[in-house]
Amino acid sequence: MKQLFYALYIVPCIIFGQEKPLSNIHLVIDSLKNQVIYISQDSLVRLDATDLSTIGVQKILSPKTVDFYPIIRENKLIFVEEKGGDVFELSKKDSLVRIENSNIKNFLIGSAIFIKKDTLFRHGGYGYWSQSNFFTYLAEQTEEWEVYPISNTSIKPIGVHDHLALYNNLKFYFFGGRTVSHTGVRNNVANDEVWSFDFLNRKWSFLGKSNATFLNTEFKSFKEGNLLYVLGQYSQLHSIDVEKNICIKFTMNPVLHGVFHRDPVLYQGNLYYVTKVGKVKKIALSVLTKTVSETSEFYEKKNSSFYYLIVLVLLFLFYFMVLARKYMKRRDVIGILENGLRYRGRFVELDEIGLSIIKRALNKEMALTEVKKLVQKEHLSAIQNERIKNQYIAQINTQIKILTGINKNFLVVAKSTFDGRYKTVIVNRLDFNKFIK
Repeated sequence: MKQLFYALYIVPCIIFGQEKPLSNIHLVIDSLKNQVIYISQDSLVRLDATDLSTIGVQKILSPKTVDFYPIIRENKLIFVEEKGGDVFELSKKDSLVRIENSNIKNFLIGSAIFIKKDTLFRHGGYGYWSQSNFFTYLAEQTEEWEVYPISNTSIKPIGVHDHLALYNNLKFYFFGGRTVSHTGVRNNVANDEVWSFDFLNRKWSFLGKSNATFLNTEFKSFKEGNLLYVLGQYSQLHSIDVEKNICIKFTMNPVLHGVFHRDPVLYQGNLYYVTKVGKVKKIALSVLTKTVSETSEFYEKKNSSFYYLIVLVLLFLFYFMVLARKYMKRRDVIGILENGLRYRGRFVELDEIGLSIIKRALNKEMALTEVKKLVQKEHLSAIQNERIKNQYIAQINTQIKILTGINKNFLVVAKSTFDGRYKTVIVNRLDFNKFIK
């Protein structure tokens, strides 16, 4: 009878009659029973998720004065202390009974809480002028908090608290919140980094930096699969798909101005929330998201502008090296000009006949008789023309010795490869091959 009287008294107060702002109010979905659980500091009210009618009221005897975060683990409602490591559940006598054995106080302020395969996890948090950048989990055997090990080859993320987190398909994402400034441990700054953790390989990945300014103000959030919805200042609604790097801004809906509860909950397409006067309401999510105002990237991938700059610099350096190599190759070979030869900035003059002999010898062997025809004088004897021919070849070799500093003959006389009875002029490739293109 007393319980009936209590139910008749408290339900109107909770659902309809509050005039003062509520604190430490939570909504939890019990999907197995199709119920919405309205939880306050000292009571628990179960509502039918379809019509929001009251199913039952349960008073929490000897309520704790600490703030807690309720969550369902293995189909059982548990209460996690928000600042420390204490975990409670309701006993058969409606009292909060502690079920973990650690002694962690004020070290997990603002940590993210989630369930992975029926195991309670926390990430980050602030306490004693320091921040955590790791996972802790409640070990099943000992019911104590343990640090979750990661790969030795993984990079380390920043420490963060009061951040948004999303766990789905063995991936954990976090962004927003506050992080410790590099200028001093007491100076907290807004976190603009986006990180992901893969539970399969146990490695962290830095995804990039977000320009979402709506995360720097007070906001409420709720989740749907891979999407995380953020209800920011002035009741502006955004959806964030971290995996696809998409942020959608929706047209403002007047109904959102009545949302008081810090974290509404989404269930079967309906958003359940608590108004400023403590009334539980629901609205179809499709009503709030039917008009898209803006779509953009949520984060700039891995400082892409910086990486693009590095790529451009590397491409420039590669192009410069290619040009430099070509220049060095040209510089290290004998260049044939219209009036002489060039090598490493030095120059020797040769006439048209001398250049013609060099070109013919470079292309293929040149018959010695052809050289004689080019240099012979009609009024001179055969012996004199023979001497002129040999002097001409010797003069070319002397000029190239001066040019290259190699005391070897550039042009040599050898037997023809076609007929050994004839002599030809060829290039001494044994000593000068590296000087020839």
